[in-house]
Amino acid sequence: MKARSVGSNFVWSLSAGLVYALAQWGVLVAFARLATMEEVGEFALALAITAPVLLMARMQLRTLQATDARGAFGFQHYLGLMVLNVVAGVAVCCAIATLLADSLHAGWVIALVALAKGFEAVSEVFYGALQKAERLGLIARSTIAKSALSAVLVPLALWLTHSPIAGAAAMAFAWAIVLFVFDARALRREFPGVRPWSTLWRTPWRQEAGQLKALFLLCWVLGLTALLGALRPNIPRYLLEAHAGQAELGMYAALAYFAALGGRVVHSLGQAVSPRLGRYHAAGEARRYGRALAGFTAASAGVGLCAIAGSALFGRWALTLFYGAAYARNLTLFVWLMGAAALEYVCLSLAVGLTAARELKGQVVLLVVSVAVVALGSAFWVPRVGPVGAAWALGLGWVAELTCSAWLTWRVWRRLTAPDARGRSRPSRRWMHGSGQWAESRGP
Repeated sequence: MKARSVGSNFVWSLSAGLVYALAQWGVLVAFARLATMEEVGEFALALAITAPVLLMARMQLRTLQATDARGAFGFQHYLGLMVLNVVAGVAVCCAIATLLADSLHAGWVIALVALAKGFEAVSEVFYGALQKAERLGLIARSTIAKSALSAVLVPLALWLTHSPIAGAAAMAFAWAIVLFVFDARALRREFPGVRPWSTLWRTPWRQEAGQLKALFLLCWVLGLTALLGALRPNIPRYLLEAHAGQAELGMYAALAYFAALGGRVVHSLGQAVSPRLGRYHAAGEARRYGRALAGFTAASAGVGLCAIAGSALFGRWALTLFYGAAYARNLTLFVWLMGAAALEYVCLSLAVGLTAARELKGQVVLLVVSVAVVALGSAFWVPRVGPVGAAWALGLGWVAELTCSAWLTWRVWRRLTAPDARGRSRPSRRWMHGSGQWAESRGP
């Protein structure tokens, strides 16, 4: 099968990511236009409750799967663990809804949003297999289809019923259609020998319990890092709301949203390059691994520098255009936020390299350090400086993570270039698209 270039994979991933972001924004606009303020609050609460739970349930299995260059686990192991995690995650969300929801109505919204995110999480296993084969075009088409369906069905359900329950159910229905129709078909087309659902039911799980446990023990660390990563940017916001009020928090959040655009570029490039990083590290090809990671990191740093320069040169104009003159008066804060974002982009690129090298527990330590630095910085600066202090605290947290990530990356590099690593004989490996497995060869 013809090899896919990193550039084409990046374009596909970026395009799909932008479409998905616009569709999610469109869903929020539909709720704001077609539902009451209280119902919008119910939907926002559902997102706030389900996102951390289902994010941890994913355990970043897709990243682990896409960089599993040695084929340590099969597709059935990733799918089986994800299904178990999703069932547990949805159950946890329903329990939280029972305890915290003000009404049965709000509880149903939380449960249906959790179900929708559960379908999305299972799709990630299909994406991981396709990403490993560098078929990001198929992933992009699935993401675009999911975005288009949700952008049509959710507003339609709200318009017909004026009920957020119907809107959440429409979102779950749209994402289920994409999973069971598009994703399953794409996987069978790419790997003719794989039957995802029959594989799930026919696998002798009692005999495979050891592999499933090993996979869980390997990836629970990634789930914890995802949870910490989601917590870090919100700590300054919690303190800002407590000390400065919701108006200042709203302004800060609006300005910080621009950082997500550059993050989407870096994330898309990471999806394109991560399978190759995993293969290079597994094969002990230190030079190729180093070149790929250095190029990815340099590109991420370039995105960050563009963000800083763009905010300084065009920030006032952009803020006035999108938000209004009141927001444009906070140009200094905007530049500080883009500076923190630039550090974030470099950290994201190093994190991809560390995951490809299976340096997982070290990432938990550096995330704990980073979150602690952000919390301490926010507690010190936010009451004194306000929103700018929140940006300072976030930037300081990224500096701490960058320092730790650089040290871990250097340690990975030392292991790859050690004399015993260079002298060790490794079989050459190539991906068999038809069987979805790695084949070994001792020949040149």
